[in-house]
Amino acid sequence: MWRSRFTIATTIVALASCGGTPREASRPVVTKPLVPDEPSGKLAELDTPPPTKLLSIDWKTTVLSSEADALALWKQIAPTGEDFEAKLDEIPEDSPIPSQLALAFLRSGNFTCVPPQPKRDCPARVASDIEPPLPQATLDDPCLRRMIALWAIEAIDDNDLVAAYDAMRTIAAIPAPESQLVASVLDAFPASDPDRRLELRGIALHAGHRELVNGKLSDFDDAHLALAVRKHHIDGALEALSAVTHRAVFLAAISDDQLAPSARAAAMIEVINTLETKTNPRDVQTALVAATKAPDCQVAATARRMLAMRGELKYGPSRPRARTAPPMMRAMCVLASYELLLREDEPSYLLQYVPPKGIDLVRISYDPYSDRDTDGDGDPHTERSLTRVPRNEMVLPEIEDMVKAFAQCDGTVCRSDDREFRFGFKPGAGGELMLSRLEVVERPPCPGSK
Repeated sequence: MWRSRFTIATTIVALASCGGTPREASRPVVTKPLVPDEPSGKLAELDTPPPTKLLSIDWKTTVLSSEADALALWKQIAPTGEDFEAKLDEIPEDSPIPSQLALAFLRSGNFTCVPPQPKRDCPARVASDIEPPLPQATLDDPCLRRMIALWAIEAIDDNDLVAAYDAMRTIAAIPAPESQLVASVLDAFPASDPDRRLELRGIALHAGHRELVNGKLSDFDDAHLALAVRKHHIDGALEALSAVTHRAVFLAAISDDQLAPSARAAAMIEVINTLETKTNPRDVQTALVAATKAPDCQVAATARRMLAMRGELKYGPSRPRARTAPPMMRAMCVLASYELLLREDEPSYLLQYVPPKGIDLVRISYDPYSDRDTDGDGDPHTERSLTRVPRNEMVLPEIEDMVKAFAQCDGTVCRSDDREFRFGFKPGAGGELMLSRLEVVERPPCPGSK
């Protein structure tokens, strides 16, 4: 038994005998409490009590004969957001039970924790990480289920992978912001099964995980990389191939509307750079001419640029003989992407779109801290300026942002995250429309943005 921490030993005070000098009383002596040494090493391990078991399951006698048995066992385990990790740790690893539980769980689905967000004019902030499940979450909660699914993908035996393939296809199709669970599925099958690995990547790509998929292509051979481009429209595979040895793949990529526009443009440049003849071979010419009519302006502009650089000057941008706004907006869209490809010493094609008197360029800046209405428009946060720009001095303002804005247009108004571009057209001398006014408007920051 340990001694009391506060035991005090006090000496007896003796008085001097009669007639003698009295002695000074002795000071009480306080003894230090005895504190047992802390156990260390193996002794500490022996002294630590085992964790409390949460599951009253006799694993040695548990037999799962069917998927229904496995799902019934999940109900008995009854994980919650507060205890699921501890309960999963109690499932014995040296038995077929973890893989049986994992397979049944993956097949039961319902792992989409955050539903896809609708497109908005003002882009919403997307969380890079998904919040952990609430402590009271049960097996019906998809946010808890996604966490258990991560365990299941790791726990499933190689012999059960094929049986879980359809479930993994469903998981690969979960849209952003989910990426952790999708990434786990993409790595579930070994490199010795490239066909399933590639198909899962194709599904994930079309669910919006382009960057994730393009970063997981290094273990495929050229044949599967070519298949990735042609069948699954995975543009990152083009970076690992050469147009010298896979010209047909690159030509197909130029015409593939399901590939990212930047990848299609890169494919054109790659093909042109490999040519040794002054004129385009028929297959290259056919692919480029067809691409000049592509709905995407970047693709169309790049095709026109490649043809013009090869002497086909008729494919340079030209103002359409249009009397309505839609064809003019299409022409302006292609022109903006084309102008980005020009060298600084090359003349601009913009002049043919501008009337001889020039255009009115309006700029509206936005200052969230301003409290003075300097331009009289009723809004203290905006300031408007108007400049008449001569024709020979005209350039497309904020051109890189303008190219982005053309992807989201409503009539003659196009928007990027940062600016709004408003195009104004008036008939020229021959009645065809020309660009007479351009407004560049800084947009207020989105709510909640920094």
